[in-house]
Amino acid sequence: MSTPEFQLLLLSLRIEGSPRAVIEARRIIETGEIMWDDLYQQANYHNVRPQLLKLLNGFAAEIYPSPFRGKLETACRRNLYNQLSYIEEFFRVRQFLNEAGIHPVPFKGFWLGYCAYGNLADRESGDVDVFIRSGDLEKIRALMEERGYRVENAFSHSSVKEVMNRSQEYNFDRIEEGVSRFHIEFHWGICPPDYGMGITLEELESQITTTIIQGQELEVFTPSANLLLTLMHHGGKDRFGLLKQILDIALIMKDDKIDWSWVRSKAIKYNLEPVVYVGANLATRLTGIDLPEKIRVEAVSKKITRLTEERLRMLMTVRNGRSKVSLNFSNWLFRMRSRTGLILKTKITIATGKEVVSKFLTTTS
Repeated sequence: MSTPEFQLLLLSLRIEGSPRAVIEARRIIETGEIMWDDLYQQANYHNVRPQLLKLLNGFAAEIYPSPFRGKLETACRRNLYNQLSYIEEFFRVRQFLNEAGIHPVPFKGFWLGYCAYGNLADRESGDVDVFIRSGDLEKIRALMEERGYRVENAFSHSSVKEVMNRSQEYNFDRIEEGVSRFHIEFHWGICPPDYGMGITLEELESQITTTIIQGQELEVFTPSANLLLTLMHHGGKDRFGLLKQILDIALIMKDDKIDWSWVRSKAIKYNLEPVVYVGANLATRLTGIDLPEKIRVEAVSKKITRLTEERLRMLMTVRNGRSKVSLNFSNWLFRMRSRTGLILKTKITIATGKEVVSKFLTTTS
């Protein structure tokens, strides 16, 4: 059974039938059982503060504490400022990379806020993610460092070759007064190599198009590629751990230009077809969007339904005292059940074991 606070967060995700969501939210609030500080912390954790503020905008101000509303409004204004700042700095980075013949393509981040949400202010994010060709990494490092950006601490003493052996992203920060003011992640795949999601920019070439954002032309991914990469990241990497991730999937799925045959073929290639169906099922349940006919049969199968319900339980309990051991085991089990291929599952298990040991040694040293 979910808490009243979590029920409000779920109602804030409803894309369809929002008047009903407002009525139900009012009923929950009027019980007087809402712990407002906890509600804010949960909305912050799940990165859905803009959605919660929109839901509360349907009520008269006296129905909830004004300091709570003020806190939400401040967070949402800060998020909009951040997104605009990220776009501005991304274009500066893109310019000097373009001059060197490097063409990064954004995904997630501000690009999803713009193309899927329709409003930069509606999607919380704290960095910029781009896809690049791995062959450009040496040049990227030199150019970024030349302009004052620092390699993320985890890789600061590693060569590019060492980074590529361990990861499929290379991250940089612009530091001011000891604080990161801009964080950009260069991807040539999703997750470390052993997790089997090494999709490349070359493979995505047919799914690149152009658009205009902030008055500048920009190479971007089609809705189909946006959906695939989002499912890989949110489901294959993060195991659908945040409500924002489910909303991302739902809003991309609303686009009737999704080429489901292409998405499915890539999912099969990378052993994550069940991840696609679980993501779609979660999006339908939590936001109210229609399940696409082209994947309906698979997405409501018994196996996918069980996996979906397990992820829903995880989402409800992740911040309510669930032990780390229990959560980690649940997440590992989801990976085993949502990926295909015995060899891949063995690699993932070994990689997960190494990660657990590494974290243990770090915390005890």
